[in-house]
Amino acid sequence: MARNYSETAANIISNIGGLENIESVVHCATRLRFALKDRSKADTDAVKAVDGVLGVMDNGGQYQVLIGTGVGNVFDEIVKAGVLSGGTVPDDEEDVRSEKLSLTDRFMKMISEIMSPYIPVLATASIIGGIIALLSNFGILNSEGLTYQAFYAAANSVFYFFPILLAFTAAKHFRCNPYTAAVLGASLVYPDLAGMLASGTKVSMFGINFTAAGFSGTFIPILLAVWAMSVLEKYLKTHLPQILQFTLIPLFTLVLMVPLTIMVIGPVSAVLANAISALYGVLFRLPVIGCVIFGAFFIVIIMLGLHWSVIPVQLAVLAEQGYEYGLSAGGMGNYALLGVCLGALIASKQAKVRQTAASAAFVDALSGITEPGLYGIVMTNKKYLVSLIAGGAAGGLVIGLFNAPIVQFAFTGILSFGAYLTMPKLPIYIIAVAVSILVSCLLSILITRQSEA
Repeated sequence: MARNYSETAANIISNIGGLENIESVVHCATRLRFALKDRSKADTDAVKAVDGVLGVMDNGGQYQVLIGTGVGNVFDEIVKAGVLSGGTVPDDEEDVRSEKLSLTDRFMKMISEIMSPYIPVLATASIIGGIIALLSNFGILNSEGLTYQAFYAAANSVFYFFPILLAFTAAKHFRCNPYTAAVLGASLVYPDLAGMLASGTKVSMFGINFTAAGFSGTFIPILLAVWAMSVLEKYLKTHLPQILQFTLIPLFTLVLMVPLTIMVIGPVSAVLANAISALYGVLFRLPVIGCVIFGAFFIVIIMLGLHWSVIPVQLAVLAEQGYEYGLSAGGMGNYALLGVCLGALIASKQAKVRQTAASAAFVDALSGITEPGLYGIVMTNKKYLVSLIAGGAAGGLVIGLFNAPIVQFAFTGILSFGAYLTMPKLPIYIIAVAVSILVSCLLSILITRQSEA
């Protein structure tokens, strides 16, 4: 039966305090993300009961309503009703609203707003990378040919030029010119300049000697640079005559921020990034420990909507080392969730549970999207968390015991699996996936039968 997206949208709006309580709304692959003026006006239990809603999360300064793959349709209906799509509020209102959030919530809101738009792009890049790796391994594509190189560029450019993309969305968050910010990001990864700024190289600028830091594939330097740029831009808007702002603000911004980022922000960020990497490395000094922890609990981090504060660190470690354990082991939680859904599908006597489980398992297996399974199955019976964590930990244990880190970023699922063909220990990874699914599936069957007995 076709879902009435208009009715779903209307009921959601009504139960979160009406149109007047909504500042703006955006959406990702499966969730509506509302900025509410007063979150106390939202009736979360009523929202959860709306037909088409799979769950609700209220964290990171956002009121998140999980819809699933039909989120775009519900989003369109909400925008038609008069909600501001991806909009902003006046400076004074934004400042008042932000002050109500804790520092942690403000940080999570920043990371989510800056990183979330690139989830589909990152997923697409990993799929393309996997497909061409598969075709190259079977001799169908020549890795030196133009066809391969064109698609290789499509798959990897998002990571190499990440500072440009991050600069654009960071500027929107910090409320400064996103196009000037993108030019700032582009200048830092310009090939000739990037070659001179290899990390650790001794360089000189304006007669000042310092140790250079590279910017390709990084995220901390550009976030700090765009924040500093936003402060400068606001200052210039205040002190420059209106007639001169159109030309002089971008000019002064780039003339000041490019060298400042190269000479100060880059090296300082490199120290900070190295410290974060070192702390992260301590966790994986004994890979088996870190892998069990990530295997067990990274899926919980995803469930809380906090994963985009961790993934940038993992990407930085991957770029620096050429391999990374946390993403490899953390992905076992996704496969454990697949096992939970399969167990519920096999054992449940309730048609609605089986239907939800089948849909969630299909989406998870195909593309690695976890929200339908997390909110449609796991959160309806908290005992499933036991099987979810146990399955992820079991897979992480295999990854850690036999040292099977990833060497290329990719999401889980069939569409992206070709990217894992580059792993030196692919058979171990496949075994870990099978173990995660099997352990969580068996436990899920037991929990389902016990719960419905």
